[in-house]
Amino acid sequence: MTRYTPLLALVLLVFACAATAQSKFSGIPPQHHQYTLGEGVDERDITYYSDGVACWGRIYFPKGFDTNGATPAVVVSHGWTGTHHSLLKYGNHFAKAGLVALVIDYRGWGNSDGFVTMMDRVKTEDDTRFTEAETKVQIKRTRLAPLKQVEDIRNAISYIQGEPGVDASRIGLWGSSYAGGHVLSVAAQDARVSAIVSQVTGLNGMGMSEGPLPMSEAETKDAILRARAGQGGEFRTGFSTPRMVDAETGRLAKEYRPYHAVKHIPESVAVLFLLAGNEELINNERAGKAAYELVKGPKKLVEYPDIGHFDIYIEGNFDKAAGEAANWYRTHLGLE
Repeated sequence: MTRYTPLLALVLLVFACAATAQSKFSGIPPQHHQYTLGEGVDERDITYYSDGVACWGRIYFPKGFDTNGATPAVVVSHGWTGTHHSLLKYGNHFAKAGLVALVIDYRGWGNSDGFVTMMDRVKTEDDTRFTEAETKVQIKRTRLAPLKQVEDIRNAISYIQGEPGVDASRIGLWGSSYAGGHVLSVAAQDARVSAIVSQVTGLNGMGMSEGPLPMSEAETKDAILRARAGQGGEFRTGFSTPRMVDAETGRLAKEYRPYHAVKHIPESVAVLFLLAGNEELINNERAGKAAYELVKGPKKLVEYPDIGHFDIYIEGNFDKAAGEAANWYRTHLGLE
Protein backbone atom coordinates (compact mmCIF):
# COMPACT_ATOMS: atom_id res chain seq x y z
CA MET A 1 0.00 0.00 0.00
CA THR A 2 1.39 3.38 -1.01
CA ARG A 3 2.54 5.71 1.74
CA TYR A 4 1.71 9.36 1.18
CA THR A 5 2.46 12.68 2.84
CA PRO A 6 -0.23 15.23 1.91
CA LEU A 7 0.62 18.81 0.99
CA LEU A 8 -2.09 20.72 2.81
CA ALA A 9 -2.71 24.42 2.26
CA LEU A 10 -1.06 26.94 4.56
CA VAL A 11 -3.71 27.09 7.27
CA LEU A 12 -3.76 23.29 7.66
CA LEU A 13 -0.05 22.68 7.19
CA VAL A 14 0.42 21.92 10.88
CA PHE A 15 -2.07 19.08 10.67
CA ALA A 16 -0.02 17.51 7.89
CA CYS A 17 3.11 17.81 10.03
CA ALA A 18 1.49 15.45 12.52
CA ALA A 19 1.13 12.88 9.74
CA THR A 20 4.82 12.16 9.39
CA ALA A 21 6.12 12.45 12.93
CA GLN A 22 5.01 12.47 16.54
CA SER A 23 3.43 15.87 17.03
CA LYS A 24 4.92 18.17 19.65
CA PHE A 25 1.34 19.25 20.41
CA SER A 26 -0.01 16.95 23.09
CA GLY A 27 -3.69 17.78 22.70
CA ILE A 28 -6.10 17.70 25.63
CA PRO A 29 -5.15 15.42 28.57
CA PRO A 30 -8.03 13.06 29.44
CA GLN A 31 -8.44 14.44 32.95
CA HIS A 32 -9.67 17.69 31.40
CA HIS A 33 -12.62 15.86 29.83
CA GLN A 34 -14.22 15.36 33.24
CA TYR A 35 -17.22 17.37 34.41
CA THR A 36 -20.05 17.27 36.91
CA LEU A 37 -23.55 17.17 35.47
CA GLY A 38 -25.29 20.45 36.18
CA GLU A 39 -28.08 20.66 38.75
CA GLY A 40 -31.31 19.62 37.08
CA VAL A 41 -29.55 18.86 33.77
CA ASP A 42 -30.56 15.59 32.14
CA GLU A 43 -28.72 13.67 29.41
CA ARG A 44 -29.64 10.96 26.93
CA ASP A 45 -27.63 9.07 24.31
CA ILE A 46 -29.23 8.97 20.87
CA THR A 47 -28.63 7.61 17.38
CA TYR A 48 -28.94 9.84 14.34
CA TYR A 49 -28.43 8.75 10.76
CA SER A 50 -26.11 10.28 8.20
CA ASP A 51 -26.39 8.80 4.71
CA GLY A 52 -27.79 5.68 6.37
CA VAL A 53 -24.90 5.28 8.84
CA ALA A 54 -25.86 5.15 12.51
CA CYS A 55 -24.09 7.99 14.34
CA TRP A 56 -23.81 8.60 18.06
CA GLY A 57 -24.90 11.68 19.95
CA ARG A 58 -25.70 12.78 23.47
CA ILE A 59 -28.39 15.33 24.21
CA TYR A 60 -28.18 17.55 27.30
CA PHE A 61 -31.48 18.99 28.52
CA PRO A 62 -31.68 22.07 30.75
CA LYS A 63 -33.31 22.11 34.16
CA GLY A 64 -37.08 22.24 33.85
CA PHE A 65 -37.06 21.24 30.18
CA ASP A 66 -40.61 20.96 28.85
CA THR A 67 -41.28 18.55 25.99
CA ASN A 68 -44.30 20.71 25.13
CA GLY A 69 -42.23 23.87 25.12
CA ALA A 70 -39.90 25.52 22.59
CA THR A 71 -36.28 25.60 23.78
CA PRO A 72 -33.44 26.57 21.40
CA ALA A 73 -30.83 23.94 20.66
CA VAL A 74 -27.13 23.80 19.78
CA VAL A 75 -25.23 21.10 17.86
CA VAL A 76 -21.68 20.62 19.20
CA SER A 77 -19.01 19.14 16.87
CA HIS A 78 -15.32 18.26 17.19
CA GLY A 79 -12.25 18.99 15.11
CA TRP A 80 -9.34 17.18 13.46
CA THR A 81 -9.34 13.49 14.57
CA GLY A 82 -11.33 14.44 17.68
CA THR A 83 -14.26 12.66 19.32
CA HIS A 84 -17.07 13.54 21.68
CA HIS A 85 -14.98 12.87 24.80
CA SER A 86 -13.49 16.37 24.93
CA LEU A 87 -16.83 18.06 24.17
CA LEU A 88 -19.30 16.54 26.62
CA LYS A 89 -18.54 19.23 29.15
CA TYR A 90 -19.60 21.85 26.59
CA GLY A 91 -22.97 20.17 26.16
CA ASN A 92 -23.37 20.16 29.93
CA HIS A 93 -22.34 23.83 30.15
CA PHE A 94 -24.80 24.95 27.49
CA ALA A 95 -27.61 22.99 29.16
CA LYS A 96 -26.82 24.73 32.44
CA ALA A 97 -27.32 27.99 30.53
CA GLY A 98 -30.83 26.93 29.48
CA LEU A 99 -30.16 25.39 26.06
CA VAL A 100 -30.63 21.92 24.64
CA ALA A 101 -27.23 20.70 23.39
CA LEU A 102 -26.47 17.76 21.11
CA VAL A 103 -22.84 16.57 21.12
CA ILE A 104 -22.04 14.35 18.14
CA ASP A 105 -19.47 12.00 16.67
CA TYR A 106 -18.96 12.00 12.92
CA ARG A 107 -19.26 8.83 10.85
CA GLY A 108 -16.29 6.58 11.55
CA TRP A 109 -15.25 8.34 14.75
CA GLY A 110 -15.89 7.86 18.46
CA ASN A 111 -19.08 5.91 19.11
CA SER A 112 -20.51 6.26 15.59
CA ASP A 113 -20.58 3.43 13.07
CA GLY A 114 -18.03 3.36 10.28
CA PHE A 115 -18.18 3.48 6.50
CA VAL A 116 -19.35 0.14 5.09
CA THR A 117 -18.13 -1.47 1.86
CA MET A 118 -19.54 -4.78 0.60
CA MET A 119 -16.74 -7.27 0.00
CA ASP A 120 -18.93 -9.40 -2.30
CA ARG A 121 -21.13 -7.99 -5.04
CA VAL A 122 -24.86 -8.40 -4.42
CA LYS A 123 -27.09 -8.60 -7.48
CA THR A 124 -29.90 -6.02 -7.33
CA GLU A 125 -32.29 -4.48 -9.83
CA ASP A 126 -33.44 -0.90 -10.28
CA ASP A 127 -37.08 -1.87 -9.92
CA THR A 128 -36.44 -3.05 -6.34
CA ARG A 129 -35.44 -0.16 -4.07
CA PHE A 130 -34.48 -2.14 -0.98
CA THR A 131 -32.86 -5.58 -0.96
CA GLU A 132 -31.97 -7.59 2.14
CA ALA A 133 -28.97 -9.86 1.71
CA GLU A 134 -26.23 -11.54 3.72
CA THR A 135 -22.73 -10.64 2.57
CA LYS A 136 -19.26 -9.95 3.95
CA VAL A 137 -18.54 -6.29 4.59
CA GLN A 138 -15.54 -4.14 5.42
CA ILE A 139 -16.01 -1.32 7.92
CA LYS A 140 -13.65 1.64 7.72
CA ARG A 141 -13.08 3.96 10.65
CA THR A 142 -11.20 7.26 11.02
CA ARG A 143 -12.01 8.43 7.51
CA LEU A 144 -11.35 12.17 7.56
CA ALA A 145 -13.42 13.74 4.76
CA PRO A 146 -14.40 17.32 5.64
CA LEU A 147 -17.52 17.55 3.48
CA LYS A 148 -18.76 14.25 4.95
CA GLN A 149 -18.40 15.81 8.39
CA VAL A 150 -20.34 18.87 7.21
CA GLU A 151 -23.12 16.48 6.12
CA ASP A 152 -23.06 14.84 9.55
CA ILE A 153 -23.56 18.20 11.26
CA ARG A 154 -26.50 18.99 8.98
CA ASN A 155 -28.08 15.61 9.73
CA ALA A 156 -27.61 16.26 13.45
CA ILE A 157 -29.52 19.52 12.98
CA SER A 158 -32.36 17.54 11.44
CA TYR A 159 -32.35 15.14 14.38
CA ILE A 160 -32.49 17.81 17.06
CA GLN A 161 -35.21 19.70 15.19
CA GLY A 162 -37.39 16.62 15.64
CA GLU A 163 -36.83 16.42 19.41
CA PRO A 164 -40.06 17.22 21.31
CA GLY A 165 -39.68 20.50 23.17
CA VAL A 166 -37.00 21.92 20.85
CA ASP A 167 -37.76 25.08 18.88
CA ALA A 168 -36.80 24.05 15.34
CA SER A 169 -36.51 27.70 14.31
CA ARG A 170 -33.79 28.49 16.88
CA ILE A 171 -30.76 26.36 16.09
CA GLY A 172 -27.15 27.14 16.92
CA LEU A 173 -23.85 25.50 16.01
CA TRP A 174 -20.64 25.19 18.02
CA GLY A 175 -17.45 23.91 16.40
CA SER A 176 -13.85 23.94 17.51
CA SER A 177 -10.60 23.81 15.54
CA TYR A 178 -11.31 22.12 12.17
CA ALA A 179 -15.02 22.15 13.03
CA GLY A 180 -14.71 25.90 13.53
CA GLY A 181 -14.59 25.97 9.74
CA HIS A 182 -17.30 23.32 9.41
CA VAL A 183 -19.90 25.39 11.25
CA LEU A 184 -19.24 28.32 8.92
CA SER A 185 -19.63 26.04 5.91
CA VAL A 186 -22.91 24.67 7.23
CA ALA A 187 -24.32 28.15 7.88
CA ALA A 188 -23.41 29.18 4.33
CA GLN A 189 -25.66 26.49 2.87
CA ASP A 190 -28.23 25.65 5.54
CA ALA A 191 -30.84 28.31 6.32
CA ARG A 192 -31.81 26.62 9.59
CA VAL A 193 -28.80 28.02 11.46
CA SER A 194 -29.33 31.18 13.53
CA ALA A 195 -26.18 31.50 15.66
CA ILE A 196 -22.63 30.14 15.49
CA VAL A 197 -19.62 29.88 17.77
CA SER A 198 -16.35 29.09 16.00
CA GLN A 199 -13.63 28.30 18.54
CA VAL A 200 -9.89 28.33 17.66
CA THR A 201 -11.05 28.46 14.06
CA GLY A 202 -9.36 26.15 11.56
CA LEU A 203 -10.10 27.68 8.18
CA ASN A 204 -8.59 26.99 4.78
CA GLY A 205 -8.93 29.02 1.60
CA MET A 206 -7.76 32.60 2.10
CA GLY A 207 -5.58 33.59 -0.84
CA MET A 208 -6.52 30.43 -2.71
CA SER A 209 -8.53 30.09 -5.89
CA GLU A 210 -12.22 29.24 -5.59
CA GLY A 211 -11.92 27.03 -8.66
CA PRO A 212 -10.36 23.62 -9.31
CA LEU A 213 -6.84 23.01 -8.01
CA PRO A 214 -4.27 21.05 -10.02
CA MET A 215 -3.47 17.58 -8.71
CA SER A 216 0.09 16.62 -7.91
CA GLU A 217 1.61 13.44 -9.31
CA ALA A 218 1.29 11.75 -5.91
CA GLU A 219 -2.36 12.79 -5.57
CA THR A 220 -3.13 11.51 -9.05
CA LYS A 221 -1.51 8.15 -8.37
CA ASP A 222 -3.41 7.78 -5.13
CA ALA A 223 -6.73 8.71 -6.77
CA ILE A 224 -6.12 6.08 -9.46
CA LEU A 225 -5.29 3.48 -6.82
CA ARG A 226 -8.47 4.22 -4.85
CA ALA A 227 -10.63 4.05 -7.98
CA ARG A 228 -9.12 0.80 -9.24
CA ALA A 229 -8.39 -1.05 -5.99
CA GLY A 230 -10.84 0.52 -3.53
CA GLN A 231 -8.17 1.75 -1.11
CA GLY A 232 -5.31 4.20 -1.43
CA GLY A 233 -2.47 5.22 0.85
CA GLU A 234 -2.67 6.10 4.52
CA PHE A 235 -0.86 8.32 7.00
CA ARG A 236 -0.88 8.91 10.74
CA THR A 237 -2.16 12.19 12.09
CA GLY A 238 -3.74 13.62 15.23
CA PHE A 239 -2.77 15.02 18.58
CA SER A 240 -4.02 13.48 21.83
CA THR A 241 -4.48 10.11 20.10
CA PRO A 242 -2.87 9.80 16.63
CA ARG A 243 -4.93 7.84 14.10
CA MET A 244 -4.45 6.46 10.63
CA VAL A 245 -6.41 8.32 7.94
CA ASP A 246 -6.57 7.97 4.16
CA ALA A 247 -4.15 9.80 1.91
CA GLU A 248 -7.22 11.28 0.22
CA THR A 249 -7.58 13.50 3.31
CA GLY A 250 -4.71 15.66 2.07
CA ARG A 251 -6.42 16.30 -1.24
CA LEU A 252 -9.87 16.75 0.29
CA ALA A 253 -8.50 19.25 2.80
CA LYS A 254 -6.97 21.32 0.00
CA GLU A 255 -10.22 21.32 -1.96
CA TYR A 256 -12.20 22.22 1.17
CA ARG A 257 -11.94 26.01 1.43
CA PRO A 258 -14.54 27.24 3.94
CA TYR A 259 -13.08 30.75 3.85
CA HIS A 260 -14.89 31.27 0.54
CA ALA A 261 -18.17 30.07 2.05
CA VAL A 262 -18.26 32.75 4.75
CA LYS A 263 -19.46 35.48 2.39
CA HIS A 264 -22.58 33.38 1.75
CA ILE A 265 -23.63 33.28 5.42
CA PRO A 266 -26.89 35.28 5.70
CA GLU A 267 -26.93 38.58 7.57
CA SER A 268 -29.40 37.03 10.00
CA VAL A 269 -26.79 34.61 11.38
CA ALA A 270 -24.83 35.79 14.44
CA VAL A 271 -21.21 34.57 14.50
CA LEU A 272 -18.83 34.56 17.48
CA PHE A 273 -15.12 33.77 17.05
CA LEU A 274 -13.10 32.63 20.08
CA LEU A 275 -9.37 32.60 19.33
CA ALA A 276 -6.17 31.70 21.18
CA GLY A 277 -3.66 34.53 21.28
CA ASN A 278 -0.67 32.14 21.28
CA GLU A 279 -2.17 29.89 18.61
CA GLU A 280 0.47 27.35 17.54
CA LEU A 281 -1.51 25.38 14.95
CA ILE A 282 -3.39 28.00 12.97
CA ASN A 283 -2.60 31.41 11.49
CA ASN A 284 -5.35 33.51 13.07
CA GLU A 285 -4.85 36.32 10.57
CA ARG A 286 -5.66 33.96 7.70
CA ALA A 287 -8.34 32.00 9.52
CA GLY A 288 -10.62 33.31 12.27
CA LYS A 289 -9.77 36.99 11.86
CA ALA A 290 -10.05 36.79 8.08
CA ALA A 291 -13.46 35.10 8.35
CA TYR A 292 -14.62 37.66 10.90
CA GLU A 293 -14.08 40.42 8.36
CA LEU A 294 -16.37 38.66 5.87
CA VAL A 295 -19.31 38.11 8.23
CA LYS A 296 -22.16 40.48 7.35
CA GLY A 297 -24.46 39.96 10.31
CA PRO A 298 -24.00 40.31 14.08
CA LYS A 299 -20.45 39.30 14.96
CA LYS A 300 -17.88 39.37 17.71
CA LEU A 301 -14.26 38.28 17.99
CA VAL A 302 -12.66 37.45 21.34
CA GLU A 303 -8.95 36.65 21.46
CA TYR A 304 -7.61 35.20 24.71
CA PRO A 305 -4.00 36.32 25.20
CA ASP A 306 -1.23 34.04 26.39
CA ILE A 307 -3.00 30.74 25.66
CA GLY A 308 -2.38 28.14 22.97
CA HIS A 309 -4.70 26.09 20.81
CA PHE A 310 -5.43 23.35 23.37
CA ASP A 311 -5.34 25.61 26.43
CA ILE A 312 -8.77 26.99 25.57
CA TYR A 313 -10.33 23.61 26.49
CA ILE A 314 -8.76 23.52 29.94
CA GLU A 315 -9.91 24.70 33.38
CA GLY A 316 -10.33 28.48 33.70
CA ASN A 317 -9.96 29.08 29.99
CA PHE A 318 -12.78 26.64 29.34
CA ASP A 319 -15.02 28.51 31.78
CA LYS A 320 -14.34 31.82 30.04
CA ALA A 321 -14.77 30.55 26.49
CA ALA A 322 -17.78 28.31 27.18
CA GLY A 323 -19.37 31.12 29.18
CA GLU A 324 -18.86 33.55 26.31
CA ALA A 325 -20.41 31.03 23.92
CA ALA A 326 -23.40 30.39 26.19
CA ASN A 327 -24.08 34.12 26.49
CA TRP A 328 -23.88 34.45 22.71
CA TYR A 329 -26.50 31.76 22.25
CA ARG A 330 -28.73 33.15 24.97
CA THR A 331 -28.68 36.53 23.23
CA HIS A 332 -29.01 35.43 19.62
CA LEU A 333 -31.28 32.41 20.12
CA GLY A 334 -33.76 34.42 22.10
CA LEU A 335 -33.29 33.37 25.72
CA GLU A 336 -32.58 36.97 26.82
